[in-house]
Amino acid sequence: KFMSSVTNEKIRVRLESFNHELLTESCQKITDMIQNLNANKISTIPLPTDKRIYCVLRSPHVDKDSREHFEIRIHKRILEIYA
Repeated sequence: KFMSSVTNEKIRVRLESFNHELLTESCQKITDMIQNLNANKISTIPLPTDKRIYCVLRSPHVDKDSREHFEIRIHKRILEIYA
């Protein structure tokens, strides 16, 4: 009997960026390049966005109640490529 072996191999690529537009564009470019190589299936999985908030005193000496808040958002994606 002839038995064909099916491989369930996959590659996971994790991408992170502060700029969500650049991240989406990069995912699209990678997806387009891989589709030219005849991969079986490619899926993009969005992960939750991390939000880091930094609290900074406005004045170096007085008025401790006056503060500014800055945030950095880290957008993440996973590309799963099934071979």
